[in-house]
Amino acid sequence: MKIGQEVKSRPSIFCQAAMAIMLIQLAHKIVREIPGAIKMGGPGAIAVPIFAGLLAVGILLIVLKNKWGLILGIIDGAFMIFQPVLVHIILAHPDQNGIWWYPIFPWIQAILIIYFCRLAWKNWSE
Repeated sequence: MKIGQEVKSRPSIFCQAAMAIMLIQLAHKIVREIPGAIKMGGPGAIAVPIFAGLLAVGILLIVLKNKWGLILGIIDGAFMIFQPVLVHIILAHPDQNGIWWYPIFPWIQAILIIYFCRLAWKNWSE
């Protein structure tokens, strides 16, 4: 390696963990939540694809070593905590498959996304 040549490094293990859980959530949104939101109609048909797009942008920003990707992950995690409450409790829409415990799954994912994004933020190295 020559003097003055920059070494391109991978994102830290903390950022990789945050990206992995965000990628799992993005796949969940594409496979499960977007079709369900479109089927139910209303404002969810617009909000869920927007948050999926923000999640994709957040993953891309983390890959490009920008801290704003972690902030977008935390915002999406906060949205995921309130989304099942809004859809299944306040608006009284039953789950597509009739599973009463379905909200537990997005809550666990939301907690993991917020935790790993916070951990990556805390251990961010420029």
